[in-house]
Amino acid sequence: MIVIDVGNTNIVIGVYLKKKLRKVLRLNTEKNKKKFKFEFKSFLQSNKKILFNSKNKTCVLSSVVPSLNIFIKKIFIKENFQFYIVSPKKIPIDAKINYNLNQIGSDRVANYIAIHNKKISDCIIIDFGTATTFDVIKNNQYFGGLIFPGLKLSMNSLISGTELLKKSKISKTKKIIARDTISSIKAGFYFGYLHAINGTLKQIILENKFKPKIYITGGFGEIFRDKILFKPIYNKYLTLEGIRVIGENLQDA
Repeated sequence: MIVIDVGNTNIVIGVYLKKKLRKVLRLNTEKNKKKFKFEFKSFLQSNKKILFNSKNKTCVLSSVVPSLNIFIKKIFIKENFQFYIVSPKKIPIDAKINYNLNQIGSDRVANYIAIHNKKISDCIIIDFGTATTFDVIKNNQYFGGLIFPGLKLSMNSLISGTELLKKSKISKTKKIIARDTISSIKAGFYFGYLHAINGTLKQIILENKFKPKIYITGGFGEIFRDKILFKPIYNKYLTLEGIRVIGENLQDA
């Protein structure tokens, strides 16, 4: 099974064999549509043996960029794949989502389904993507969540709105006080986000009076994993896992 997670920054393709993730491929989506479509086709062609020689010719797409869905679908249908698009309104699993289904991203639903499949009753999922999202699972149900700007998006906004500041790599930082501009930006982003994350976790737990497991995922999750409170579990490919579970149930429906 091939699962695809299309985000505003990256497209991540996972190749599963017997429920195990065997290969992950990643392509940047921050390009104009025409250029991206050309690069995507070239990308698939260069990985044809991995992607198109699968015995289980099923592809499941989760996308928060709907304008690319038909384009991707045509490619896989041409290769004789069964093709499914994850729809929050049509999840073939007995799982309750207390959220406006017209507005929730399919990636957030996939994260929830991955946790639901693990039979974790209470959980907070933090996904470090283009946006940083918190999703709350309480009593096995998707209870709600919140969104704030992701690190890369915030960095781009800061640099584009200033004349003298230059872009810096976002990374883990040991000290909060810096003595040059680049180090100051690194410290500001690292410690600013770290304390925002921990403060948000405390507030969610206080309001809901529960003891959830904490799962973190997404590209920047790794640099925060050992500083986030409540001993989080880091799963880089949680979204792909959820898409796979949805896909298996769509096949059986």
